[in-house]
Amino acid sequence: MAKGLEQSKKLFKLTEHLLVITQIIAIVLIFIVSLYWFLDLIGSNFMGFMDPFINAIKKIMEFQFGKELKKGQQGLDGALFIFIMLVLTGLYILSQVKIFLTYSIEALDRQIKIAKEEEEKKFNLQLKAEAHRAILEYKNIILLVKISLKSILKDAFLNNNTTEVSKKQEDTALVMFYNLIKTTEGCNFSKDNNTLIITSKKFENIDNILDALTTAIEKLKFDLKNKRLTLKANIAIDVYTDKVLLKDVYADLKTLLKLNIPNEILCYGNFCNRYELIKKPHFEAYLKGTYDITEDENVWALVKKN
Repeated sequence: MAKGLEQSKKLFKLTEHLLVITQIIAIVLIFIVSLYWFLDLIGSNFMGFMDPFINAIKKIMEFQFGKELKKGQQGLDGALFIFIMLVLTGLYILSQVKIFLTYSIEALDRQIKIAKEEEEKKFNLQLKAEAHRAILEYKNIILLVKISLKSILKDAFLNNNTTEVSKKQEDTALVMFYNLIKTTEGCNFSKDNNTLIITSKKFENIDNILDALTTAIEKLKFDLKNKRLTLKANIAIDVYTDKVLLKDVYADLKTLLKLNIPNEILCYGNFCNRYELIKKPHFEAYLKGTYDITEDENVWALVKKN
């Protein structure tokens, strides 16, 4: 629509320029005829070279308004007078047309502005819809949970008799955690040393998974506390499309675990973008900070809503 209005505006502008040129020609013509007429009245032949042109004008006027036009007492040439009046009338009409064109161009400018705003709004809505569809393609979840333990006695007694946590104990804690979360619907589990890998192909289950995760972590902390052990869980989560290989996402997500920020669910911005589309989410994201990973990357943390 805006393009059509702009074409109309260009046409009006061209017409306006042509009218200006016509007005200039008409004014010059009036000046020349008036000067010729004046010089003729005073008996000067200075513009005698214009005789053929003036005679042509007289013949046209005589053809239109009668073969003979009465002259005034001072030799007033009625043919030239009528011609000048006609040209002046034409100038007045052109000026009115020009005013109309000016108002029309201003009105077109307003319409073009409105049309462009509407087109921009539609374009933005289209981009938003396309972005929404693109984000919805991120429907696969990968969640990493790295378990490590620390003896409470180590903090209580600063001597050589402190109790060390064995790898077997950490493996046992990881199994305990797995047993607490394994019944979560739609999840698949695998293990990489002391890291539990949880995957799901249904992003709609994300809150159920996160709820189960936080509940299992709290339950495991309580159970281990009775054994004089404290739990440190490094957690990272991400989303990916079917076009991306899981191993590539896993390798990228492991960098979040290396930040060593325990007991918080870390994620990248693309997870936040996808999670924003969840209705009534159980968690909210806040910016944890910007870290130099492969490049400066914003890292977010998920916290449960009250």
